[in-house]
Amino acid sequence: MGRLFVRQTGEALFFLFFLFFMTFGSFALLRFLPGDPVLTLLNIDELSASPEQIEAVRQELGFHEPLLAQYIDWLSRVGRLDLGESFMTGRPVLLMLGESYRATFEIAGSGLVLALLVAVPLGTWSARSNRHVVRLTADGVSLIGAAVPSFWIGLVLTDWFAIRLPWLPVMGRDGALSVVLPAVSLSLALASVYIQLLRVNLQTELAKEYIQIAHARGISEQTIFWKYAFRGSLPPVLAVFTLSLGSLAGGVVVLEVLFAYPGVGKLMVDAVLQRDYPLIQGYILVTTAIIVTLNVIMRLVTQHLRPDWRGGDVR
Repeated sequence: MGRLFVRQTGEALFFLFFLFFMTFGSFALLRFLPGDPVLTLLNIDELSASPEQIEAVRQELGFHEPLLAQYIDWLSRVGRLDLGESFMTGRPVLLMLGESYRATFEIAGSGLVLALLVAVPLGTWSARSNRHVVRLTADGVSLIGAAVPSFWIGLVLTDWFAIRLPWLPVMGRDGALSVVLPAVSLSLALASVYIQLLRVNLQTELAKEYIQIAHARGISEQTIFWKYAFRGSLPPVLAVFTLSLGSLAGGVVVLEVLFAYPGVGKLMVDAVLQRDYPLIQGYILVTTAIIVTLNVIMRLVTQHLRPDWRGGDVR
């Protein structure tokens, strides 16, 4: 019990340190990027503004203070859930991120659901079946999803279902139908990973000794597969699933730009071009917090499914 408490305390401290490292590191690195956000904000060059005007704006934004003082001031405002205001729009960063994350989660969530609807049946079917056609189908879907870029799939789908057959909207966020094309484009790439991962882990689990013992005890085939083998194969799949969620939380940049979907990835492209420091810093903070939270949830779920599973080792 004591060792478990020490380990969990260590993990909590590590996550806090990681959050601090990411926020301070990004805060410092942004200041070393080429370009002056003050000039970008004023939409002028150095020749059309007096040094006094530029310095007045710099002091108003707090850029005249030392880096550590700026970070502490930003951190104190974060404690009050105040991420500042965007240089581009003047709107609260938290509000803009909330709107953009909702749009991103529409694409990411729909794409993940579609990917699992394809991957789970194909992965389990190909692991249990000895038929060549089943394995060939699973390998074919995996190969297409892994080899073909999602943006190219999006372009093909746009050509067929938005131009030749004007059934679906091609750009913007206007109702549920707007999610279909980007979600399907994303789902094929995700499904290719989970089909192979689930099949390999299921085959490994089915070959273990305890499965043979369960067969010898007369336990039904369905119970052995779903209660023991399938459940036992989930921890590695959940680990990759968490990584997918974390990467998708950062935005599906290519698809959001391709379909002009106002997600967080597209928002960050504009923010970087405009040197919008508050928006970029808020994005890094929120995305890092989401990834840390997802990892904690994944570990709890994994330990519930496999109590003998500890950080990738089976004890």
